[in-house]
Amino acid sequence: MLTSSVTGSNHRIFFNDVKLNEGNAYNPNHGVFVAPYNGTYLFTVTACCPGSHYIGLEFRVNNLVYDKIRAGDNAYDECSSKSMFVSLKEKDDVFIQHENHGDYLFASAEKGFPSFGGVLLFAE
Repeated sequence: MLTSSVTGSNHRIFFNDVKLNEGNAYNPNHGVFVAPYNGTYLFTVTACCPGSHYIGLEFRVNNLVYDKIRAGDNAYDECSSKSMFVSLKEKDDVFIQHENHGDYLFASAEKGFPSFGGVLLFAE
């Protein structure tokens, strides 16, 4: 989970509050999940944004955009979540990057925290 808001664009998001990291596949210092095995994984991403702002995030695998998530509203604070099934090879890199547009990834104990999670469903 991300515990403090982030502004700017074109940068990797470092989720700093790691609640569970069995196998240590996620490195919070680099913001990267490295697949420990070939297999099918399920990832979830939550993006939050304060009212009158928006955010665009990219879900990247080996630095290629695999999917995107957007959050934002003209009046209200808003969080959006997305889940993705992904086939990965051992040592593939997975990370979240702020797109080149959008302005504010919002983190708030009252409203919610952006998050990123992954789990191996089936090892090949």
